[in-house]
Amino acid sequence: MIRRSLISLAVAAVSLPASAVPFMPMDARGLAMGNTGVASANRAHSAHYNPSLLAQADAEDTFSLLLPQIGFNLADEEELVDQANSINDNIVPRFEDLFDDSSSSNFTSAVEDLQASAEQLANTIESLDGFNPSTQAEAEAKAQELRDDAQNLSDSLDVVDSQVDEVNTVSRDLTDALDAISGDPLRARLGIGGALAFTGHSQIAGAISFNSSINLSGRSFFTENDQNLINAYGQAASGYIDAVQGVPDGVLTLADDVEAGTATEAQATQLQTTVDNVANYTSDPIEAAGGTFSILDGGQLSAAAEDPELDSYVQVVGIAVSELGVSLAHEFNIDGRRFAVGVTPKMQSIETFHFVSEMDSEEDIDEDDFEDSRSSYTHFNLDIGASFYVDDQRKWLVGVMAKDIIGQSFDLADAPIQGSRTNAVLEGGSLSLSPKIRAGVAYKARRFDVSADLDLTENDPVAFEKPTQYASVGAEWRPVRFFQLRGGLRTNLAGDNNVVSLGAGLSPWGVHMDLAIMSDISKPEKELGAALETGFYF
Repeated sequence: MIRRSLISLAVAAVSLPASAVPFMPMDARGLAMGNTGVASANRAHSAHYNPSLLAQADAEDTFSLLLPQIGFNLADEEELVDQANSINDNIVPRFEDLFDDSSSSNFTSAVEDLQASAEQLANTIESLDGFNPSTQAEAEAKAQELRDDAQNLSDSLDVVDSQVDEVNTVSRDLTDALDAISGDPLRARLGIGGALAFTGHSQIAGAISFNSSINLSGRSFFTENDQNLINAYGQAASGYIDAVQGVPDGVLTLADDVEAGTATEAQATQLQTTVDNVANYTSDPIEAAGGTFSILDGGQLSAAAEDPELDSYVQVVGIAVSELGVSLAHEFNIDGRRFAVGVTPKMQSIETFHFVSEMDSEEDIDEDDFEDSRSSYTHFNLDIGASFYVDDQRKWLVGVMAKDIIGQSFDLADAPIQGSRTNAVLEGGSLSLSPKIRAGVAYKARRFDVSADLDLTENDPVAFEKPTQYASVGAEWRPVRFFQLRGGLRTNLAGDNNVVSLGAGLSPWGVHMDLAIMSDISKPEKELGAALETGFYF
């Protein structure tokens, strides 16, 4: 039957890490403050957010080390998992129960009863061959036998008719539900990074930074073939009903004629043929992944219909980016205003992945499947940032950052569909790293910081998900010198998700330990993430 694995496997497969590549370094401080940092990052964090801030650190800040920075982000903005689980728990069992041989009350058993009634009727009609009653009572007995068989057929037909309504309803519910989630992505991001910075005030400052992230985008796609196959069960059931309609009335007419002694051989033969066709009913053939077959064959559910071959598939596309950068920054004094510029030339190692598997494939998804579709590239890129203090007290800071200025596209390998009986291949296409520009403003006081960032460009998705363009606000409060509390809010201007974040830092004797968590405001399952980092500030 249409197996539950159609849904459950799809959910499991696309639950692999998957995401777009937004402007979102994986540091705990920035994450806790709503992913802000273009004007508010400090010390070694500046290498990832805005290298110009390296030159505008406090005079006493000279050396800082961040190692490691670890973070992840998971998102299910379309609530695919919940929808798929609902289908698997509520609709698929209804569909399976209709065709479960172990059940005594479903479409399969109703059809079997109808077939038995038709066979009994066929035998009764066949007994009319050569029937020549010697008495009226004998004719009346045979006529009653026909009427009883017609009633049994009619009763069986009523039961099948009621089951057909459920078959059509469930088929429609299932295909509508599958169509609703087809193509919906699951996404996530896993990253690790670190930085070593030599900061300075009114002097050259620099940093060495690295980060690596894997971004995959996965979806399940339910093909038209499989949706037509599911609908074909209801169509076959309805066709069976149509084939039986009128048979009981024809039998009653024959019974009346037998009782009256006016029945003819041709009349009985014609009705016999009709009843035999009912007992051996075969539905119209349907084209499916496994070839052409009939749902009902010889009045029974066919073997191909009991365990159909499907061609719906799971597709996973990904890009892994590792980069090593050297940041240089310098602060200028122009008309009493402190203005800084920073640049980060960096080498990027880029790998793309593409994997496709049919949902009912018995092959497990493993690392080798991704290795086979791996393509590797080396790419030079550049980040440029600028910042300046608006006021003489060095409290209001404004910054702007252009990241990955040298955009480039990378080929995605064609992927053979695992489990495909036709050795089908899905075309790869390409992925791209596009320039991203973000602006920010921050207010810095003795015990607290407040910040706000805005993406000035949309971030293109890796593959299937929607673009992102974030606006973020955040704050940090330092009740004592060695302890920090943080909070933030991030909204996607290109979508409808809003994320709240919280975090804390502990920094005794120059050793920093920071933790952050984030979650969608309306429903945690739609997006969640966390980051952890340790650092050393002197």
